[in-house]
Amino acid sequence: MQGRKRLHKREGMVYMLKAVLFDVGGTLHTQVVTEASTRRFRSLIREVLSRRGILSGIDDETLFSAISEGGKRYKKFTEEALTELDPDVIWQDYFLAPFDFDKALLTGLGEELCCIFDLEEKEIIPREGLHETVAALRARGYQLGIISNIMSRTMVGKVLERHGLTDAFSYVLQSSDCKIRKPDPRIFDLCLIDLGLTKDEVIYVGDTISRDVRGTKAAGWRIIQIDNPLTYHRDTAYRNMGYAPEYFIHALPEVIGIVDGLRQAEKGG
Repeated sequence: MQGRKRLHKREGMVYMLKAVLFDVGGTLHTQVVTEASTRRFRSLIREVLSRRGILSGIDDETLFSAISEGGKRYKKFTEEALTELDPDVIWQDYFLAPFDFDKALLTGLGEELCCIFDLEEKEIIPREGLHETVAALRARGYQLGIISNIMSRTMVGKVLERHGLTDAFSYVLQSSDCKIRKPDPRIFDLCLIDLGLTKDEVIYVGDTISRDVRGTKAAGWRIIQIDNPLTYHRDTAYRNMGYAPEYFIHALPEVIGIVDGLRQAEKGG
């Protein structure tokens, strides 16, 4: 592990900001359901299931209603347990649980199905200023990374490829890999171990109180919360509980000014 630079100010030792970590869904992009996304999602799910003759006789309304309800049950489970299950288990025990068929047929299909669910169910719309923000942070020498709650192990890589940002993020930590979900602070602790940094050398950008603000506060991180009306419903129970980000923004490029201000403060300016 390389030595970490430390600057000295009159009030004591401070750490230079080294890395900016991001949430993905709701932060780098927003997502909305459209007729086109629904058609694509259903077609892709059907194609994967048909390879092994799974539920070919079940009509779309029955199948996708069950998948929707299974998704809600799985979301409730993850919010309580703060863990991520294996993709095959997710589809066997949640998404397709109501149907009577040999669940072993799903073995090896779960990852592809989870990726379709995470990537294709909704239209993915990059945040305005995404590329500008990423380019500016990289030009300033910050390491960029991702910490994401995600069922699929491959979705983040694919969405970064879609955004043309595959090479921009040198670090990706997914709940699908470590089996820990935000707001459990251990996922943030694991990130610091991986990067060889301290909590004073990083800042996180996320959109929810329920996952991002709660998690970073528990881990002792600073956070920039970006406004996202599409996820307000997740935060209803937490709005009056005292969870407050260090910074609240409405657009991604505002991150640039914040980190510039932090760097200036660290230099004693």
